[in-house]
Amino acid sequence: MLLVGPDYRGHRGGIGAVISVHKDLYEEFNFIASHRPLKNNFLKAMYFTKQIIKLIGFLSTRREIKVVHIHSSKQGSFYRKLIIACIAKLIFRKKTINHIHSGNFKRFYDSSNPVSKRLICFFLKLNDVTFTVSDSWKAYFETSFHLKNVHKINNIVIPHQQDSGICAGKKNGVVYFLFLGMIHPDKGIFDLLQVLKEHRIELLNRIKLFIGGSGQTGQLEKTIEAGDLGEMVEFKGWVTGSEKDNLLQFSDVFVLPSYYEGSPVAVLEAMSYGTPVISTTVGGIPEIVQQGFNGWLHRPGDQGALLKAIMYYINDPENIKMHGTRSMQMIEDYYPRSVEPQLSSVYSSLLS
Repeated sequence: MLLVGPDYRGHRGGIGAVISVHKDLYEEFNFIASHRPLKNNFLKAMYFTKQIIKLIGFLSTRREIKVVHIHSSKQGSFYRKLIIACIAKLIFRKKTINHIHSGNFKRFYDSSNPVSKRLICFFLKLNDVTFTVSDSWKAYFETSFHLKNVHKINNIVIPHQQDSGICAGKKNGVVYFLFLGMIHPDKGIFDLLQVLKEHRIELLNRIKLFIGGSGQTGQLEKTIEAGDLGEMVEFKGWVTGSEKDNLLQFSDVFVLPSYYEGSPVAVLEAMSYGTPVISTTVGGIPEIVQQGFNGWLHRPGDQGALLKAIMYYINDPENIKMHGTRSMQMIEDYYPRSVEPQLSSVYSSLLS
């Protein structure tokens, strides 16, 4: 087995997070990185060329490798994986799995030119198996591209236990919200800040929002300053390791008002810490967040509904623990012990 995807070491995305857990599921973890977040496109192209040479050398010398498991997304990631799949499938005659993580694939395909659409269809149909991260995306690929061997494979997260010591410092009357993800309008972060700005007086001293992520950080900081949100909002930058763990332990409610998603790892991680979730009715999110059960859902861009969900937890904080407990119960299907048998079954069917 060979896995191919973005470099998971020091990852800044959901695919890297998934691969970082996947690596512990295999007796022998064979991995070739296809992408690394370098400074410019020239360096990225040089790195990819070097990795293609490494891939060819690996498959030439490791004849026992029968399956190449490719983690793909959209845009540049998609076209890199197209080249990799062609090498593995057409030159070395390996079985290939296309593991699609993008939550915005439909827009990527619909906005592509006719030549690109033909390449997309070619790549999708080239592979022996397609993995998706939610039932809704599975249905999309089966219906739109008539793919046959499509499997939903849950994203993997690691179980966590709440540390009561970290949570002990919370102030009475303040509910702590957390956003982790790309700082971009598509993630709904600026919708969230607009809600806080318009209802600042009502929410002051009742809510604290932590934000962790990278992307349009300059615009984020300007928005916080322009809205006079410094007392309510704290931008932590890109967080990882113990800092990220402490934020997830300390926060009461996770919020991701995104416009496009697959099955967001950030939401799954928050649920594994026993946290209720406020999010949107896109991609696979309604499969993991149930309205009024372990969180609240609204249509993307519906700021009124987002405010209503925030006020629900501020006005009825006793529901935070109840919904968080349900989140922790629902997330068990996303732990390694549940996902590993699904992967093994598909691998065995390909090898047989």
